[in-house]
Amino acid sequence: MKKYWFIIAISTCISVACSSQKKVNSNLSSNENLQTAVKSESQKDLNFENTKWILKSVDGEEIETLPTPAYIMFSEDERVSGFSGCNNFGGSYYLSGDILKLDNLISTQKGCLSKNPEKLFNSVLSRVDACTVIGNKLIFSQMGKEIATFEGSKE
Repeated sequence: MKKYWFIIAISTCISVACSSQKKVNSNLSSNENLQTAVKSESQKDLNFENTKWILKSVDGEEIETLPTPAYIMFSEDERVSGFSGCNNFGGSYYLSGDILKLDNLISTQKGCLSKNPEKLFNSVLSRVDACTVIGNKLIFSQMGKEIATFEGSKE
């Protein structure tokens, strides 16, 4: 009879311990999910398309902020447009995964003051072969090396 009570007591302890552990794991899982959701919301990637990407750096050098900053935009119909610091430009693009190809770019031909990022920006447009969106940043690269960074704006 003592063995019987001993087995019941042991079984009850094991049962209580297991259910307590499940609650701890369940609470931990809920907290982790909440933290992940909050983190994801605060670090949510902007859309590649329909975002105004403002040029921030070229080849590691910060670009001076102008009254009208240089930017690039991509539309859902594979059209690209933007402002290079002096002239407007447009054309088409192809994106597959992180591979980016800009094509048939045309530009207005205004006379520009020397204090603008146009030459640098145009060199980026001719060299870019890949891009990545991380949060509110767009990174252009060439052969795996970062060549320009942009900051997204929903203007």
